[in-house]
Amino acid sequence: GIVMSMYALLRNAAKPSMRDLEVAFQGNLCRCTGYRPILEGYKTFTKEFACGMGDKCCKVKGKECGGGANNTDDKLFKRSRFQPFDPSQEPIFPPELQLTAAYDEESLVFRSDRVTWYRPTRLEELLQLKADHPQAKLIVGNTEVGVEVKFKHFLYPVLINPVKVPELLEVCETEDSIYFGAAVSLMDIDAYLRKRIEEMPETQTRLFQCTVDMLHYFAGKQIRNVACLGGNIMTGSPISDMNPVLTAAGVRLEVASRAGGRRSVHMGTGFFTGYRRNIIEAHETLLGIHFQKTTPDQHVVAFKQARRRDDDIAIVNSAVNVNFKPGTNVVKSIAIAFGGMAPTTVLAPNTSKLMVGQPWNHALVERVAESLCQELPMDASAPGGMIAYRRALVVSLFFKSYLATSRKLCDAGIMPPDAVPQKDLSGADKFHTPTLRSSQLFERVASNQANHDPIGKPKVHASALKQATGEAIYTDDIPRMDGELYLAFVLSTKAHAKITKLDASEALALEGVEAFFSAQDLTEHQNEVGPVFHDEHVFANGEVHCYGQIIGAIAAANQTLAQRAARLVRVEYWELQPVIVTIEQAIEHKSYFPDYPRFLTKGDVEKAFAEADHVYESSCRMGGQ
Repeated sequence: GIVMSMYALLRNAAKPSMRDLEVAFQGNLCRCTGYRPILEGYKTFTKEFACGMGDKCCKVKGKECGGGANNTDDKLFKRSRFQPFDPSQEPIFPPELQLTAAYDEESLVFRSDRVTWYRPTRLEELLQLKADHPQAKLIVGNTEVGVEVKFKHFLYPVLINPVKVPELLEVCETEDSIYFGAAVSLMDIDAYLRKRIEEMPETQTRLFQCTVDMLHYFAGKQIRNVACLGGNIMTGSPISDMNPVLTAAGVRLEVASRAGGRRSVHMGTGFFTGYRRNIIEAHETLLGIHFQKTTPDQHVVAFKQARRRDDDIAIVNSAVNVNFKPGTNVVKSIAIAFGGMAPTTVLAPNTSKLMVGQPWNHALVERVAESLCQELPMDASAPGGMIAYRRALVVSLFFKSYLATSRKLCDAGIMPPDAVPQKDLSGADKFHTPTLRSSQLFERVASNQANHDPIGKPKVHASALKQATGEAIYTDDIPRMDGELYLAFVLSTKAHAKITKLDASEALALEGVEAFFSAQDLTEHQNEVGPVFHDEHVFANGEVHCYGQIIGAIAAANQTLAQRAARLVRVEYWELQPVIVTIEQAIEHKSYFPDYPRFLTKGDVEKAFAEADHVYESSCRMGGQ
């Protein structure tokens, strides 16, 4: 995945920047090597590439890398071992897969036994489909529904893919806003807004700048390449990165239906009506979003707090859209939106009301902090936990917004330069990845050292080259054999219970399901397993002792069918008492590990000493404690 991300970057930009490199790997998580050696290797392709040794670099001194008295090198292999790079051999899209463009220009329908997939090409056709199937899901990047179907096992009988409808891909600009069709990808929105930020006055692009700043931390680049803003709005996740920005800005949405035609709605107060619900009717379709241009007295800022900076969901995020009376720091109007504090993105109208007509200063921050704590309480049992931390983040993120806006007002001469203490101003800064400056050097060994002598030699990982070139063969690379079946486990949903019923009849009724196996199909000896003592079971035998314990297995023609059938196996339990989860409860109920301690004994030590011809004894003195 990391190799392919870098390859895609180089195909799109012959000389990428370090920022391009950082963005390209947002969606790649490395659990073993770590990012330093990966970035060290890939930074050599960038515009900013320079040796981590700085002025001490060997090449600055006119020497080969690692040359001179240091007797070091920075290479693990010789380039001469590989075929030279030939640009003409770059892979292209296989022509066999696109013999004609006809199918890209006409409506398509795919049907299976449970799902129908439509791909309309005209808006009228899309609206008719939504009228006929109001509960149908619109799919663009499949970044939300795909997760629900694969991991949550949701079933949507009708899916509609609108990526060929021109009205949903439209991008246009008017005097007061920029309009993006609902199916325009997040990366296309980001690219267009960045272009206009460079071309337009800063006072008009503050919402655009806030948007691209937040999009940088929106999932990874691979997701942003296919995901769309319309899907993010309609999904209505309470921890959406973009919905607080759009809600605080009160953006205008265009929606349409077969019966009602087109209408406009605004995101803001009352737009979200419940968890993942909004005022757009089921038979209506979101067509696009208007991003309004800001005024000289308007400031929009947003912040996100997550467990890590890239490719992570928010714990709490916020957006502040404030308008000042012309030429002053007196609040004319303000909207403050938060994600992660309720089942929906929420505004703080009471706090906004108390701020109107007040000067933008530290005294106002004190009042706002108190008001936000009262206006956004959280129940101790709220999903996600970390209640105290999330409530503290509400105040903290508003304070960052206050600092960021104050800095703009100071720069414009509206507030005095010392209105905010210098030591506080850095609180408005966002994190910037530091420039990578490092090198890994290896000691050169003597030229006459034998090839089979590894001492002192840096060695490439045995499978590294095959993994990097894609030649390594993994389980999923092995071609399917004729008659091969896929096994899916039936797992316990209880931690400590007796199995009272195990019924696989519904699963076995599915076409393509061949068999169901459980403890009943094995002898007691065959069902025992363990590294030394065979004290565990292949399949749970009468009782389960942990959540996720294997109860049975379905054998079916393919993976999807096997997993679907496994979910149809009916298991009934009788939960056992007492429930023991602490050491104290184990002692109270005398729940001790049986037959402890255990000994592995071979031979008779005392007898061996007694029969030995010679016994050597020595005494030693152990130091320390």
